[in-house]
This record gives sequence, structure tokens and C-alpha cells, in this order.
Amino acid sequence: TFFLSKRKKISDALDEILLRLPPSDPSGLVCASAVCKPWLRTLSDPAFLRRYRTFHGTPLALGFLRNPEDRGLGRFVPTSSFRPAAHDHRTCYVLDCRHGRALMYDYGSMEFVVWDPITGRERRIHDEVPDVYTNHAVLCAAGAGCDHSGCSGGPFLLACVGLQGKIIVKAYGCIHSSEAGAPSVDPTYLGYIHFDHHECDLEDQSAALVGGALHFFGNSGILRYDVLGGRRLSVIELPPANFLGSSTIVMTAENGGLGLATLDGHYIGLWSTETGPDGNARWAHLKFIDLEPLLPAGSLKTPALSGFAEDANVIFMSTDDGTFTITLKSMLARKVCEMGKLNPVFPYVSFYTAAACARGTLAPPVGTQ
Repeated sequence: TFFLSKRKKISDALDEILLRLPPSDPSGLVCASAVCKPWLRTLSDPAFLRRYRTFHGTPLALGFLRNPEDRGLGRFVPTSSFRPAAHDHRTCYVLDCRHGRALMYDYGSMEFVVWDPITGRERRIHDEVPDVYTNHAVLCAAGAGCDHSGCSGGPFLLACVGLQGKIIVKAYGCIHSSEAGAPSVDPTYLGYIHFDHHECDLEDQSAALVGGALHFFGNSGILRYDVLGGRRLSVIELPPANFLGSSTIVMTAENGGLGLATLDGHYIGLWSTETGPDGNARWAHLKFIDLEPLLPAGSLKTPALSGFAEDANVIFMSTDDGTFTITLKSMLARKVCEMGKLNPVFPYVSFYTAAACARGTLAPPVGTQ
């Protein structure tokens, strides 16, 4: 009994030590899991993983994906010690990244590719989507019932939207479920929309998932696609044009609603939607972020907002001097990449644990830079 009690105390103490391994250094988790089998069992135990995610809270942006001009370069750029399993994606174009999955289009095989960078597993979907669908998103199919901290191997949805016309526009949307076995191009239509004589195009950036709906940013409005509800399409007006600055990205606001980040000079403006007295949604300006105190001197050369990590609440900004992240909760800025002029980028957010490695590979993957 004495020895069993002592062994239990040692095991509990080990759990507490392993629990405090920082998710910001994924290599530490891999090294710890390689020490011995008991440590690997602990780090792979579902109960421990739930405690680990609860203890550390917000997952981190481990890197981002981009579409380089040199097609021979890797699509994944690490911002931590994590390196993905090596894959040849030279014929792929990155479309989106969410819930531990990267969505790409392979122009060689004419397929959509859903890739898990941690395990290296891919799911390929033959393209049966009409060309009118120009913007795409991937998301976990479980919806609000999942915290998305370890669901990258589960069912997912591929959402596609598009606009037809310029000033008077017809909107389209369709969903493919990974559980359906074959693409289900059952389109949703939104009648003709008038955009006040401004041509409307959807931007090449990730949609924001807010309240079960995907929000695609366009130069004349935001196309809302209710993918987890009634699968309806609607349009949300933008704030006045003079408030949008030189670049704008759609994001999740501090209050959990739909938000925008706009860049004007060396200031980032944050916006959110709120319900007015008439019951209609309207934009409210939250605050300005002055970038000059946050970034090194001389780094604000031709800046542009290039992406937003939903689950980590981090803005990505590209300049001539490199790519930076701005964590909105702590207001800390960090240079994560020497490469500049990257727009857009698709942040990859996940908890990198031994259990995830065990599903794929524990070997040190090849870097992509």
C-alpha cells in the first residue's frame, strides 16, 4: 500500500509537470513523449489532453499557409518549432485553413484537398463545383458541440460561394459534407442584389466563422452564408468607405460577434456589429491600435492586413520588412517571418500534442522554408 501510494504521488506530480509544457514550443511535447513509454501514454491519454487544453486555454497559431509566386516553395510557413509532415503541394493553391485543416485546390488532379498538417493525412474531393463558386471554406461539421481543439480527423464541411454579375448580383452557395461520400452541389440562391453602382467582388481572404455562419468579405459588402443553420445567404453592409482604410479583413470581434479590422496609416481600427433600437445590425467602432509603439522602428513600410487566426485571436500583418502577428488580448506584436508582401495568409491554429503525432508521424518533418 505504501509503495502504491508513493507511485500514485509520483504519477500525479509527473502529470502536473507535463501539463505545464508550453504549447508555444511543440518540440518540447514531442521530446517528452519520446523519453519513455509511460510518458507517451500520459501525453496521449484523452483525459490528460482535455486537461492540457483546458489549462492552456487558447490554442496557438503554429504557422500559416500562403500561395508563393515560386510554385516550387512550400505552402506552410512555421511561426513556432512545429514542422508539418512533408507533402508535395506544388500544384496546389491554398483556399482556407480552419479547425486544424487546410483547404487547397490541386490544379494537377482537379481536386479539393483537405490536409491535416500535424498527421499529414489528406482527404481529396473531386471537383464537381461549377466555376461560379469562387470562394471556399472548410470547417468542422460538429458545429457548436465541438471545441475544435482536436477534431482535425473528424467530419468536415466544404462550403462554396460565388457571385454572378457586377452591379446587380446573384449570389450562390453550396455545401459538401465529408460524410456524404460524394460532393453534394445542392445550391442556395440569393435573388438579385443591388450594390449602389459599385461592382462587387469577393476578396481572396479567409471567411470569418461567427454564430454558425461564414462571412466572406467583398469590396461592396459581406456575404453571409448560414452553413450550420438554415443554409441561407444574406448580405451585410460595410461601414462607410472612408472608415475602411487601405486594407480590411473580416474577423471575430471581442464580443464574439462579427468584426472587421481596418488599417489606416499606422493605426488598426477594430469594428463589431451590434443590434440597434430598430432591431437591425449596425457597425460600431471599438478602438484604434497604434502600431508604432508595438513594432520595431522602420518596419511599417507599406503594411497590409493579411489574415486573422480565429481561435487564437491574432491578426497577421505583412510589410516590406516581414510578417508580424498582433495578439489582441495581450497587445503583443511579434515578427514571425522575414518574408514580406504576403497577402493573404491563412493562419494554422492547433494544439500540437503527442497524441496527434502518434496519429501521423513522430519523425522530424522536413521544413518548408
